[in-house]
Amino acid sequence: MGSRRVAGLGCAVVAGLALAAAGLAGAAGAAGGGVPPLGSVPGGVISTVEGGAGGPGPATSVAVSPCGVDWAGGWLYLADGSTVRRVSTATGALTTVAGDNAAGPADDSGAAVSSAISGACGTAVDGAGNLVIADGQQVLVVPARTGTFYGRHMTAGDVYTVAGTAAAGRDGGPDGDGGPATKALLSSAVDVSFDQAGNLLIADSGAQEACREFCVPPVGALVRVVAARTGTFYGQQMIAGDIYTVAGVQSVGPAGDGGPATEAWLGPAIGSVRPDAAGNLVLADSGEADDYDVLAPSVQVIAAVTGTFYGMKMTAGHIYRVAGNGQVGGGGDGGPATAASLEAAGSAVPDSAGNLVIGDGSRVRVVAARTGTFYGQQMTAGDIYGIAGTGQAGYSGDGGPADRAQISSGAVAVDAAGNVLLAGGERVRAVAARTGTFYGVTMTAGDIYTVAGNGTAFSGDGALPLRAELSNPGGVAVDGAGDIAFTAVGNGATVDLIAARSGTLFGRQLTAGRVYVLGGNGIGGFRGENGPARDAEFCVPGFAGVAFDGSGNLVVANACSNQVQLIAARSGRFYGQAMTAGDVYAIAGNGGRGFTGDGGPALKAKLDEPSAVAVDRYGNVLIADGGVRVRVIAATTGTFYGRKMTADHIYTIAGDGDSSFSSSGDGDGGPAVTAAVIPKAVGTDAAGNLIITDADYRVRLVAVRTGTMYGQKMTAGDIYTIAGSGHYGSSGSGGPARKADFEFLGGVTTDRHGNVIFTDFSAGLVWVLAVSTGTFYGQAMTPGHVYAVAGGGTTLGDGGPAARALLSFPSAVAVSPAGALLVTDGNDNRLRAISP
Repeated sequence: MGSRRVAGLGCAVVAGLALAAAGLAGAAGAAGGGVPPLGSVPGGVISTVEGGAGGPGPATSVAVSPCGVDWAGGWLYLADGSTVRRVSTATGALTTVAGDNAAGPADDSGAAVSSAISGACGTAVDGAGNLVIADGQQVLVVPARTGTFYGRHMTAGDVYTVAGTAAAGRDGGPDGDGGPATKALLSSAVDVSFDQAGNLLIADSGAQEACREFCVPPVGALVRVVAARTGTFYGQQMIAGDIYTVAGVQSVGPAGDGGPATEAWLGPAIGSVRPDAAGNLVLADSGEADDYDVLAPSVQVIAAVTGTFYGMKMTAGHIYRVAGNGQVGGGGDGGPATAASLEAAGSAVPDSAGNLVIGDGSRVRVVAARTGTFYGQQMTAGDIYGIAGTGQAGYSGDGGPADRAQISSGAVAVDAAGNVLLAGGERVRAVAARTGTFYGVTMTAGDIYTVAGNGTAFSGDGALPLRAELSNPGGVAVDGAGDIAFTAVGNGATVDLIAARSGTLFGRQLTAGRVYVLGGNGIGGFRGENGPARDAEFCVPGFAGVAFDGSGNLVVANACSNQVQLIAARSGRFYGQAMTAGDVYAIAGNGGRGFTGDGGPALKAKLDEPSAVAVDRYGNVLIADGGVRVRVIAATTGTFYGRKMTADHIYTIAGDGDSSFSSSGDGDGGPAVTAAVIPKAVGTDAAGNLIITDADYRVRLVAVRTGTMYGQKMTAGDIYTIAGSGHYGSSGSGGPARKADFEFLGGVTTDRHGNVIFTDFSAGLVWVLAVSTGTFYGQAMTPGHVYAVAGGGTTLGDGGPAARALLSFPSAVAVSPAGALLVTDGNDNRLRAISP
């Protein structure tokens, strides 16, 4: 747990180590902290080069994707999955208060800002000022000061579990009712709040996503209470610290409208639970009628006392539908809320007047608690009204009337000034209750404004790498000067660069040690060819989707356009085309999907969703194409890989178009072009041989000359397995390479010693196939053997041995000029360095 503390983004020692390991001497001063000489960094030490929580900075400059939003004590809180942020009401400045944007369960009793949290979706602040977080299978607390809370001693700023365990959630098994909250099973805690007695309320949203298609019958959502003190609450005798269900049942049954809440089926998903001024519990029930044909979205109330609320007579302990007519839609505004259809009902919160504000997908709606004028409208008690959104989901209308804007609204909150805050679409927006300045933004009453989020999955353009925020980084490449390029995996990928030196490159003025977005507008697709790369669309679904060519240009595999594209570093003529610095061009693929054109111009050929690229010593571009071939774009006319080639033409050099590689090694020892290959990534070794990471749990090689290599006699043009048994697994470190078991291999490269480096995406490991005796990356190695040099741990482990650190979906690897390994750490949203 202590090792997580060194992962904090403000640690100058770790920042310096990362830059030293990566060979970014020019970035040292910008990062802060002295950079030790490379010789002083032990081999095999891991550090973060780029990525983390993002910020601090203006909230609108940081990428967010909030699941929950809340307001307390002058702060807007965003629960953002792997982080919790807060935004100053006065200035709009954003800081991260919990989570480090890495994968993994929370480290109980570790520093909150360097702890991994995985599913933060709702927050609340208790009476002592402590921050409480709904984090899926756990409810966490970050104490505001050192003291005793929830029955245990706590240190300010650390994180503690107060309900739930890291075990699998409820699947029909025991849920822990009537026992200690920290031993109970939570399925998916999506929201938390506190009632007037200080009890902790939890919206436990039924079966987890992974179970929902298979759990028959589905597991129902529950409203659960952790008692703050011993006494009688919600009609039950409770003991302090224990957990109790006050609404919902696990098995499918009647909705229970008007009956006891503890006997009502709430469906598989609820979005929020909040108390109103009378102590009633308000539930947003998203219903999921389409999946289960059981419930449509609704807002329900569990009465705390007998009386009339929201225009309805209620009995204490019973549950009532106060909005929603049992159908999915958005109609009924201006009439009774119970006769209106709801679209989503992601959350429902009372405002200061007692009205219920509902995040209803493409709209924000209000159920009036009494007759009067609210949000600029005359309202009647029990009726429903739209106050924001057009009914069409999206993002538009900032600075104008809220009811004319396109919105995406899941979670909502109301701040002390009465502004309605809504989370969705990678932003938090505010509907101004009155004219004034809030969150650093000047607002007009009734208009809508963005107060947090930049609308993308990336932040930090032009910033220091350790203040940038990555989203599932995939490919990585390094040029001879030490510039580091990387991409995200998936639709809407960006192509980014950490500059090793200051100057003009890719049509931009760059500063050494800063990170820049060179390509991609955040939208997955194929538009933007022959124009500015920043305006283009990319999707990079595979591994090693980016490479530098010999001229410093960036080559990118764009699966959506079925092309290999190039971002020009400088203006000039490349691949037979005149190019402008910073623009993007196709160098292979006519946009059609398939396999045609071998032996002809690369631009006239069809590619099949290319997933990885590399550049060999001659400048030829290697392509993993269609999952069944390796193809090459010849840089010059000559003989390569045993074939005569013409400049700018395309050729297949491995793979027969069949993916039926068997455990017997079909194709090994024979011509590469007639073998079955399933290439995930490609590269070359020191001798120029083609190396392929194959989905059949092997690393394979196509020999460029006849001779003995990797302990085998090889014939030029034939294909051989150099690592991997062909069996699925994760074993064999320290033993013969061809006896090792791998899971799902990713990127591949070679280091300056000739060792073959490759990643196991699924197992979270970086492997080295040693070609000579020596000590590499902190381990003594024997030629022909393989070694896991990074991954396998449970914490990020920055500053410690790479072999004990957590890597979550490492998809690509490159080698810096200084000899460090650079690894994309996908689920941890980081670029990591392993010292040589």
